[in-house]
Amino acid sequence: MVRKQSFKILVTGGAGFIGSEFVRQAAASGYPLVVVDQLTYAGDRERLETVKEKFTFYKTDIVNPRSVSDIFKRERPSAVVHFAAESHVDRSILNDSEFIKTNINGTQNLLSVCRQAGIERFVHMSTDEVYGEISRGTFKEDFPLVPNSPYSASKGAADLLIGAYVHTFKFPAMIVRPSNNYGPWQYPEKFIPVIIYKALHNEKIPVYAKGLNVREWLHTSDCSRAVLKVLERGVPGEIYNVGS
Repeated sequence: MVRKQSFKILVTGGAGFIGSEFVRQAAASGYPLVVVDQLTYAGDRERLETVKEKFTFYKTDIVNPRSVSDIFKRERPSAVVHFAAESHVDRSILNDSEFIKTNINGTQNLLSVCRQAGIERFVHMSTDEVYGEISRGTFKEDFPLVPNSPYSASKGAADLLIGAYVHTFKFPAMIVRPSNNYGPWQYPEKFIPVIIYKALHNEKIPVYAKGLNVREWLHTSDCSRAVLKVLERGVPGEIYNVGS
């Protein structure tokens, strides 16, 4: 178990959809917090308005090594929870370069700075999409990675890099792979908000493929609770699938 009052958590992507929910929960639990976010189109500090007095905020890109290193030297976090990522599948199909830069290069930069800083715990927010198409039923953390979009490929690459850091440097990292999230503050380009908007406006609801696909949905508050539990009790080197 971690020591809450003296265990400072640095949260990347903390103004994003899931990251902001994690920040709210961690703040309510009494953790000192540092939020790092580039505030792209999907980031919004208004998500953090209710806990704005409980964290220190830095607007920066995790791809910038000097900026990230300076923040670590100034704040000296005990742990990092890494949400920062480009995450929309359709955007990755149109232009994958930002996904490679942020999700792979940004993660590598963060890992390097964390290792030099000697952090105690690192939790990486991945996705179940790294497994590719899953037949009906359960799947396990040791299933092979078969990503089928530039987005999921970039997240899978980050997962493999983290695994290499664990193996090579005994780096104290854990990976969380949740199913699709939904909930308050989700950016309107995502599937559930799109469906709700179209239904409210009597517009045609999109049906993908033959309409036979099955998806699992996880409320962002449940997902964030799971991430916090992994941070507190998870075993370094382990991967945790999270579903409903």
